[in-house]
Amino acid sequence: MSEKRILIVEDEPIIGMELQESLEQAGYSVPEVVRNADGVMPAVIKYNPDLIVMDIYLKSFIDGIDAAQRVKMMKETPIIFLTAYPNDSIRKKAMTINPAAYLLKPIEDSKLLGEIQKVLG
Repeated sequence: MSEKRILIVEDEPIIGMELQESLEQAGYSVPEVVRNADGVMPAVIKYNPDLIVMDIYLKSFIDGIDAAQRVKMMKETPIIFLTAYPNDSIRKKAMTINPAAYLLKPIEDSKLLGEIQKVLG
């Protein structure tokens, strides 16, 4: 069985690197940490990920939810949202695309890995 490929979308470089390191140590392939919403679709096309771990608030014209909606129009890639802002209206908006999980930062590795395991089996 080949390694599962996970794309990370995170605009904070330190958080992105920490997520990448954690996932790679757990045996997943992380081909890229995308820093903004504009880079999501090209990365999805290039890497064909099995899962996307996406921050909701990105320093971009569009947010992670909008980027996820664009991905879902093209491909049914599971998406785990991460956010540092427990805002009910944002959560409701995020739920409209039926994410695999919605997790609050700071996220413990064990919690994230548990959710990934549920999605990827």
